[in-house]
Amino acid sequence: MPEQWKPIPGYEGHCEVSDHGRVRSIERVIMRKNGAPQRIAERVLRPAAGTKGHLHVELWRGNKATSRYVHQLVLEVFVGPRPAGMECCHNNGNPADNHVENLRWDTASSNGYDRVRHGTHPLSSKTHCKRGHEFIDENLVPSTARKGFRNCLACSRAQSYAKNHPEWKPRLQELSDNYFQALTA
Repeated sequence: MPEQWKPIPGYEGHCEVSDHGRVRSIERVIMRKNGAPQRIAERVLRPAAGTKGHLHVELWRGNKATSRYVHQLVLEVFVGPRPAGMECCHNNGNPADNHVENLRWDTASSNGYDRVRHGTHPLSSKTHCKRGHEFIDENLVPSTARKGFRNCLACSRAQSYAKNHPEWKPRLQELSDNYFQALTA
C-alpha cells in the first residue's frame, strides 16, 4: 500500500507525517531577515531515539523548535486527538514501529498489561521472590494471582505469622523457607 502523507496540525505548509511513521519537511520559500527569499528543500526528517526507544523529531515553525514524539503525531493526524486520560500504545511492543496499524489510544493500565504481554516489563521476567522462592502456581497468593500479579505465598504467610509472633521477626527467612518447603512438598 502506498505511503499516505497528511499535514501536522499547527505545522500546515511546513511539515507532514505519514501512516508509515515518517515525518518530512515540505518544500517552501521563506524570507530571510535581510529580505532575501530562501528555498527550503523537501526532506524526510531523521528521528532521534529517546531513552525508552520512542522516536522524536524537531518541528520548526518560525525560529522556534518543538520536540514531538512520532507515534503521537501519527495517531493525532490519522486517528484523531488524544482522548482525555489516554496514552499512545504500540501493539507489538516495539517503540520504534510507528506505523498507524501498530498504534492506538488506550489507558496507562492497558499499556502496562502490553509491557507484561511483550515481556518488556521489568518485573515480568522475575522467576523468584526477594527471599529466593520460586514463583510457581503452588507458591502464588491466589487472590492476587487471579488479578495477574505474582506474590510469594510462603513469604506472605511468614510475614502474617511474624506479625502476631514478634519473636519470629529476626528469623523471617527461616520461617518463609519452611512455608515454601511445605507448599511445594
